[in-house]
Amino acid sequence: MELHKIYFQKFKRKLFPATYGHERWNKVDEKWYSEIHDANYLLHENFIEFFKQKDNIKTVLEVGCGTGVYPIKYKNLFTEYKYTGIDFSKKNIEFCKKNSNFEFLCADFIELNLDKKYDLVFSHAVIDHVYDIDKFISKIVKMIKKYGYINSYRGYFPEMKKHKMNWVDEDGCYYNDLAVKQLKKTLLKNGLTENEFQIRPQTSGQKDKNMDVQTVIEIIKK
Repeated sequence: MELHKIYFQKFKRKLFPATYGHERWNKVDEKWYSEIHDANYLLHENFIEFFKQKDNIKTVLEVGCGTGVYPIKYKNLFTEYKYTGIDFSKKNIEFCKKNSNFEFLCADFIELNLDKKYDLVFSHAVIDHVYDIDKFISKIVKMIKKYGYINSYRGYFPEMKKHKMNWVDEDGCYYNDLAVKQLKKTLLKNGLTENEFQIRPQTSGQKDKNMDVQTVIEIIKK
């Protein structure tokens, strides 16, 4: 790419960050989402166990629902709850609405003004691609009434001091490596105490060794 085009792309990303990444996720379909989900089966088994062990859940929010693996394939998990899925891909949301009776919203979660809290907020492999990691985490904490479960698939980095955000022009999105130390600071800054969250490694089941051990943030508000 010519130098002036590179600078132009960087300027646009800085000025309009929320518009980036949409093209990348509009190119994938329900088969792709399902295959990615199945490849991380141990991670999802862990989340389902976390979910089933929690009491007094009535409302559930999934941030980055994609084509609805959870509300469609695992819809029986949510039959007794009010489930809401959010995704910024209009294509994904239209697919979810056609195949599920749950509530779905097409929006950029970071910029979404939704004055509501949910008993459980969960998000799988979304924070790895957001344009503002700390703001994404802060927004999730704000919307949690009781429980939260956030997964980052790109590894577990306990020694890193700051997040690494890697923009890939070819894909049109960010690939983020999350620093456990910075995650902890952000959670504390947003009013949580150290006994209300846990940041830990989790085996995913991925055959790719770089993604076999991932990051999980569990939140239980007291």
